[in-house]
Amino acid sequence: MPDMKLPSYFYGDEAMQFTYFRIPCQLITHPRFKHLSTDSKLLYGMLLDRMSLSIKNEWYDDTGRVYIYYTVDEVCSNLNCGRDKAMRLLAELDTGKGVGLIERKKQGQGKPTRIYVKRFTTQEIPPQPEKKPEPPAPPPGVEFADVQKSDFPTSRRRKNPPQEVEETDPNQTKRNQLDFIQPDPSIYPPAPSGRQMGIDRCEVREEVKENIEYEHLRQELPYDDVESLLELIVDVLSSTASTIRIGGEVLPVDAVRRRFRQLDSEHIKYIIDSMSQTTTKINNIRAYLLTALYNAPITIGPYYSAAVRHDFG
Repeated sequence: MPDMKLPSYFYGDEAMQFTYFRIPCQLITHPRFKHLSTDSKLLYGMLLDRMSLSIKNEWYDDTGRVYIYYTVDEVCSNLNCGRDKAMRLLAELDTGKGVGLIERKKQGQGKPTRIYVKRFTTQEIPPQPEKKPEPPAPPPGVEFADVQKSDFPTSRRRKNPPQEVEETDPNQTKRNQLDFIQPDPSIYPPAPSGRQMGIDRCEVREEVKENIEYEHLRQELPYDDVESLLELIVDVLSSTASTIRIGGEVLPVDAVRRRFRQLDSEHIKYIIDSMSQTTTKINNIRAYLLTALYNAPITIGPYYSAAVRHDFG
């Protein structure tokens, strides 16, 4: 390739003839975005630029929101980086794992992931004033005739309460308490069994394989590691127990299921990568992996942010 000599200066309005990526000043100056890496801020500017193409092609969802297509391979090509770094940069910007500047929606069936580029502006929420508790009102129908209404004390004897108060059933309170303690079974029905819920392990397995991009992971990561994590996720999602032990704590199985349904290919890579760097002996590998899967949607963002900061020193 022949050597090229670049001119040293711009003259007149020559700088206006070029196309630029726009990076919002707020990403540089606002404290909320201080921890973002420089490459992730550049990537956000590139995603913003892609918005014009989506508007031209009228790529809107059912609610009128604009979305774009920007694959991981495009990020690798445009930023001249590897796939792992591209995934880390997207995770830094993502709503679930990072600062919340983009939101990714998988479509399945081999279709590319939709990316919603979100607003970078921030708004301070003013503190709400504390409400002072109001003094309790006296029970209706009861009058306190002996309340002092003048400025001078009296020594009059307290009057008898009204007749309707005296005739109140003394056992009414106990009956009300029993009614409250014993809830109506029609309001709080018993939890359905696994058979009633129609949990089909095969269907759950296929759903998880699609969520974590199983076929792609098999080509990129050790088969046994991917298969083991897949089976653990399926075990939790198809479990008929009411609770499950995670990290030594007993949690409602529904809460654990909601967390496990957030898992995708990036979380699986993150867990396998973390295990490869662990030097401590693991006695109960199943309990360790269950805890890692449960915590992955929360810890992956800080993990990748730290890794990017380390890479750029």
